[in-house]
Amino acid sequence: MRHPGGGMKLAAETLCTECPHFAMSATFDRSTDSRAGGHPGRQGIFRVTAAHDADEHASNLSRWNQTYDQLSPGSFTGEVRELWLPHAQVFIERTNRSLRQSCMAWPDAMWFGVPLPSVQAPATVGGMAIKPTAIAVRPGGTEFELRTPEDFGIFGIVVETAEFARYMEEVEHRDPASVLGQREVLSVQPWARARLCRALMEILSEAAGHHAARAGVTGIAADKVDSALFCGDLQERLLGSLVTLLMASSDSAQRPSVTHINRQRTVQRIRDYLLAHTADAITVPDLCRHFHLSRRALQYCFEDVAGMSPAAYLRALRLNGVRRDLKSGAAHSTVSDVAGAWGFHHLSQFAQDYRRMFGELPSAALRGPAGHGGPN
Repeated sequence: MRHPGGGMKLAAETLCTECPHFAMSATFDRSTDSRAGGHPGRQGIFRVTAAHDADEHASNLSRWNQTYDQLSPGSFTGEVRELWLPHAQVFIERTNRSLRQSCMAWPDAMWFGVPLPSVQAPATVGGMAIKPTAIAVRPGGTEFELRTPEDFGIFGIVVETAEFARYMEEVEHRDPASVLGQREVLSVQPWARARLCRALMEILSEAAGHHAARAGVTGIAADKVDSALFCGDLQERLLGSLVTLLMASSDSAQRPSVTHINRQRTVQRIRDYLLAHTADAITVPDLCRHFHLSRRALQYCFEDVAGMSPAAYLRALRLNGVRRDLKSGAAHSTVSDVAGAWGFHHLSQFAQDYRRMFGELPSAALRGPAGHGGPN
């Protein structure tokens, strides 16, 4: 099986150093792994998936509805390690390129996102920075936008809403809403955040070791940690560490300014407009005229919300659209047809931009899964 290369390989090696059991776990490629997806009832499922395309990587997280746009140039590598417990999903996700992620966790659940301590640049959720003293919180079944920098890693915890409420009420005698409120970014105590990260690393490590030991004894590769007692213990430790962090919250919620909220809405309106007019070669001046914004105001909006210029965002959005359509394998489609449908009419420049962004020529996407065919 393939292993992520470049910066991702170093990150994975670091993870194995901290958690030696991970080195014994199997790595599956989405294109060949038929055990796609799980659900809260499938406790003990432990999976590792590697991908070399952003959208392929997005689909590797079980039961999530996601679309990823690659924003920084270069070949993509990503990895997901996930564990299903009786009422929760725990995972660690690593990517080597900057991404815009449209995400939705499974319904009737709460998602908590905790960037790895080693991450240098902050990610944003809903346009708000997830600082080293914060975590992200979003309800399942609700779409949210996550923007991540290069060489990024994040722990994810998804807990059934009913189970989370039960634990909070029985152990802490608190209503979850009184602790979480409606906040997307929750400020927390650094010591509690560090403790949670250690607990998550240990839980995933133990699950990987349990899986490896079981596979070695039985001689089968079914990645099922079948001990209900083992899984129940992991879930209790997970909830205990998570609730400890939440109860130690500094309660100083990060709230976006009115200016930031308005800029975020403007960028979303522009994105919707661009996706509704994909065949038009829309330029920055076109956007200024249509939305009655000065070039400077437009620049400020995109730098604040997307971390890049309007022109770079527009180009990345269209290039990702082309790649997605090419990989979908539409009948009788050609590179020039798909490029034209996304407003690229100078094919030589388009090919250069595409290769700079994804590390391969567009024709490679027509030949099969990303990473299996080189440029023409």
